[in-house]
Amino acid sequence: MSDSSSASTPGTRIAGKVKGTLLLARLKYLEAQGPEKSGRVVRHLSKADQESLRGIVLQSGWYPADLLLRLEMTAAAILASGDRTRLFLDMGRFSAATNLGPTGVQRAFVREGDPQRFLADVPRMYASQHSSGHRAHEPKGERAALVRTLGDEELAAEDCLTTIGWLQHAIEICGGKSVSVVETRCRARKADCCEFRCEWL
Repeated sequence: MSDSSSASTPGTRIAGKVKGTLLLARLKYLEAQGPEKSGRVVRHLSKADQESLRGIVLQSGWYPADLLLRLEMTAAAILASGDRTRLFLDMGRFSAATNLGPTGVQRAFVREGDPQRFLADVPRMYASQHSSGHRAHEPKGERAALVRTLGDEELAAEDCLTTIGWLQHAIEICGGKSVSVVETRCRARKADCCEFRCEWL
């Protein structure tokens, strides 16, 4: 594959836009893999995508959601080493650590000692980061909740893996122990929503 070609599906398009904070989290994830690996991923994107990502990516800016998808898919094609599931989970966990950590742009949403209260804010957080679709939160007792992603836009199944990783680590950051996040329904499998059951101690 030449450096100017894309490792993701040609012409892949996902409706809507995402905030720059999501792109920056993925770029920081690539940087953490080392300059050789991150450079390979970026070089395998199209020239247009390379120009977008090598320019100034603003946290508050809006970017095409399919740009984020192509970056993720290209990273998976080059870095997964046969374990795409682990890579997407790791990207989700890294995004939570980056944006919810002590210096993260979403740190204000962290509710230490109260993961349920944090999850109740997830719909508002999602709306601030995505121009389409929405999330809903339903508590299931003190230490369990359902988080649902709803919308009519096209969905890549791998996006749910990053969501699982993100939810797991976000709950841990809020003090949850022995965290379990299981996807019980998925729009990529023709369900009406993507539903994640979150449990913790």
